Amino acid sequence: MAGLDPLRLSRTLAYLLRHADPGGVFGPDPDGWFEMVDVAAAASRAIRRPVAVEDVHFTVARFGGSRFEVVSGRIRVSSARDAVGPAPGPGPGSVPDILYHATLGRLVPPIVGRGQLVAAGGGPVHLVRSEGHAWRVAWRQWDDPVVLYVDAARARREGVPFTRTRAGQYYARSIPVRHVLNLREGFAEQASAGGFLVDWSAGRPRLALIRVIRRAGATWEVAKGKMEAGEAPAAAAVREVREEMGVEVPLAVSRALGSIRYGFSTPEGQPRLKTIHLFLIEPSGPIADFRPSTREGIEAVRWFGVDEAVQSLGHPSLRSSIGRLLAALDDRAAELGLAAK
Repeated sequence: MAGLDPLRLSRTLAYLLRHADPGGVFGPDPDGWFEMVDVAAAASRAIRRPVAVEDVHFTVARFGGSRFEVVSGRIRVSSARDAVGPAPGPGPGSVPDILYHATLGRLVPPIVGRGQLVAAGGGPVHLVRSEGHAWRVAWRQWDDPVVLYVDAARARREGVPFTRTRAGQYYARSIPVRHVLNLREGFAEQASAGGFLVDWSAGRPRLALIRVIRRAGATWEVAKGKMEAGEAPAAAAVREVREEMGVEVPLAVSRALGSIRYGFSTPEGQPRLKTIHLFLIEPSGPIADFRPSTREGIEAVRWFGVDEAVQSLGHPSLRSSIGRLLAALDDRAAELGLAAK
């Protein structure tokens, strides 16, 4: 534990195990178990300090209380289910922004009529983190499948409690239809792409973020924007970074960082499901200065150290991509023979 803060590590472990993507690189098996070596590696990336399996064992034994189970080199959250109540404020909640519910097409009109998404037979509504998983369940069971997009982040902020299982699935007693994006009038999907511009010229990474003025105030964000018809996500990300930051040197994608999804309403109140494809993007040479696109509400662009950039990101949904960003920086640094922080 030399040089490690065990309380911080304990909180990091709890977050990692509760928010891991079951279908991702770091995720549990069907019974909720994680390999201890994978947990130590994920914790190392999250706190940007080396974490050994022995450090995880020590932290769990001393500070984990009854939150974890550890058996034969594996670890999981100990309670069979974790109740997730209403969010205390506008910050990121303990559920993904979007959850998915598989159902039958003929059940949709009654759901809309009731104004509530409830399960048949009076049981809880079953929700999953992956749209693909939801579609597999739907096609396996029914001949008229439908997958509903639940804006779980907003629902939780407005008092809907969710229950999480050890396998990374969720339940809710009922969900008002106003939180089911694709059951609301005017619903549409929006695809965007963007990226973290990274510079390695000093021997360690620094990231460029844009400061955007919005109705709710100014925030530091990743350069991103809508994809054009027929445009590949990576090409769109490079174009948006160049346009929004005002970069003249050629840019190239070095790593894909997956995507994030969240719900929002247009100024006219129409519901949208937004998907943002994210990339790690590098310039081909030095960037003398930035010429931010003021017509798009971008007032400034500046370089940040990695830790400062992570802390400065204003959009809660972007925080779900931080683990992938740090892992990509570590991987790219090793490839370049440089330090990742």
